[in-house]
Amino acid sequence: MKLSVRTQTGKGRLPAWLPLSIAAVAAIAVTMLGLVRCGATGAAPTDIVLSAATDTTVRISWVPPAGDAPDNYVASFMETGTSTWVDFATAADSATTADHNPLGKTGRYRVTAVFGSKAYEAAETPTSAPVHTEAMLVSELNAAGLPAYGWARDSGKGATFAMTYASNADRVDFYITDWATGYAGPAYAIASPDWAPHEPGGLGLVPPGTWRATAFRPVLSGDQSPLPPFSSGTYGNNLELAMDSTLVAVCTDPDTDTLGTGRCYALVKVGSPDIVNGTVKVETWFQVITGLRLIQH
Repeated sequence: MKLSVRTQTGKGRLPAWLPLSIAAVAAIAVTMLGLVRCGATGAAPTDIVLSAATDTTVRISWVPPAGDAPDNYVASFMETGTSTWVDFATAADSATTADHNPLGKTGRYRVTAVFGSKAYEAAETPTSAPVHTEAMLVSELNAAGLPAYGWARDSGKGATFAMTYASNADRVDFYITDWATGYAGPAYAIASPDWAPHEPGGLGLVPPGTWRATAFRPVLSGDQSPLPPFSSGTYGNNLELAMDSTLVAVCTDPDTDTLGTGRCYALVKVGSPDIVNGTVKVETWFQVITGLRLIQH
C-alpha cells in the first residue's frame, strides 16, 4: 500500500503526485514525536539506593525525576579498580528498580534518565564495595588492651571495644580468646561475643548482656571472591587462628534471614598471634549492603 502527497507541477518540479511508502510516513511520525519529546522538561533521577536482590546480586533503586516522565532509564556499572562505565539494563519509563548480577564483582552504580536525545545522570553513584578498616591491634580477652571488635552498621568502619561493660554488647561482633585465664595461649581463636560471659577467660570479667551472635569460616578461595553463604554446617561460633595469618569469613547475626535486616558479611585478616603481648593484628572489609556476600575490594 502507498500514500500520495500532492505537489506543485511545472518545469523542474516534482511530478504532480509523489508516492510515499508506509515506512516513510512512519519515519516522519517518529521524527515529529522526537521533536515533541525534545520539548519535555528533563531531569535526573534521585535517591539512588543499593540493596541485595539475592546474596550475590545487587538491586539498584531510584526516585523518578519530578515533572515529565523520561523515555527510559539506563543503569550502568563501573567495576572496582576500573574507570569505565558499562550499561547493563534499560528500564521502562515507569520503572524504579533494576537488578544486576556482577559475577562476583563490586563497583559503583549509575542511573540515567533519557529524554529524547538528552541524558540526565543521577548525582549519586553508590558503591557495593566493602568498607576497609586499616589493621589495628586487638588483645586477647585477658590481656591489657581491648579484646573486642565490631562494625558500625551505617558506615561499615571497625573499632575495638572493652567487654567489661554490658553497654558495649550491641557494638561487638567478635573477640579474641585462648579459652583460659591469662593470655599465654598456646592457641588463639576468634569467637562469637555471646560466648564471652560463660567461657573461662570471661567468667567474672564479661558481664551478662545482649551480646551479638556471630559465625565464622576460614576463607580458602582468596580475598576477592564472594564469601561462602552461611549455613550452620559450614560456619561455626569460633575459629582457631593459624600461627602465621588467617583469612576469616564472618557472618553477623546468622540466625536472621539471608536478606534480613541483621545479617551482614565481612572479611577479616588476622595476623600472627603474639602470645607474649597477648595481641593479634586485625584488618577488615565489611559489606554494608545487608545480606550481600560480595567482598571484592
